[in-house]
Amino acid sequence: MTSTPPTIPVSLRVSAAPIALRPSWIRAEWVKFRDLRRSRQLLVVTLIAGAVSAVLLVLTIPATRGAPLSETSTEDVLSASVLSVDAAAAVLVVLAAWFAGVEFRTGAITEALLRARGRSGIVAAKAVVIGAAATVAAVATAVAVTISGSLLAATLAGADWSEVLAVAGSSGHLRLAFGSTFLPVIYSLLAVFGAVVFRSVTGGVLTPLALLVGSMLAGWLPDALASVLRPLLPLGAVHNISGVAEAGGTEYIGVLPALLVLVAWVVGGAVLATWRLRRQDF
Repeated sequence: MTSTPPTIPVSLRVSAAPIALRPSWIRAEWVKFRDLRRSRQLLVVTLIAGAVSAVLLVLTIPATRGAPLSETSTEDVLSASVLSVDAAAAVLVVLAAWFAGVEFRTGAITEALLRARGRSGIVAAKAVVIGAAATVAAVATAVAVTISGSLLAATLAGADWSEVLAVAGSSGHLRLAFGSTFLPVIYSLLAVFGAVVFRSVTGGVLTPLALLVGSMLAGWLPDALASVLRPLLPLGAVHNISGVAEAGGTEYIGVLPALLVLVAWVVGGAVLATWRLRRQDF
């Protein structure tokens, strides 16, 4: 009498394999970002550029506003220092565009595309890694420029430390400083999507730059048209969140609508980048 060994059902053998073989795109992108020397260097440059720009912006107040620092209010000194977050945004845009676009230049993206079932995971992973890195760097820069502005206000402008600390910890300054961090984060994400859409580092850099130029041009339009276009662009939305946009101005739409505008830009950019990547041939 013979007996046959038990067999594993076909359905179990088939269903287990894809799960084990499915790559973790976020982990892979994070390891690549962490191990590349240039990404670490650019993050350090981000902090340095922000701190140095804060000092320069404060020191140039007498030339730009026609008043010596001793006659400049603490609020104005700290507000000027926060403008240097834009310098951090420029460095982070370059970092994001390079990180997402260099694989297209070298052809290294081909291996990832061959392994990918759905290419939305690749775009999402790049966006998550860059978004997290840009958020940490932008917040650190906001803290650094606030410290720099406080030191300059207390030394060169001659303000009392109690006044400086009160202004630095006020809700208005905190909203300005940390609301401004949305700009480098959003522009970095748009640089990622631009690099994927245009399959190049240059395309990644030019995408947020074109939106920035568009915001400037929209400001020159008649008020009726500017009030429609400016709030719909990322810069105008960030100005609403940070409190720069004043009620009644052409940029003003409120904080909640501005957040929805930024979400729309990120989601739209991700969808466009995913669609473009799915059309990538080998």
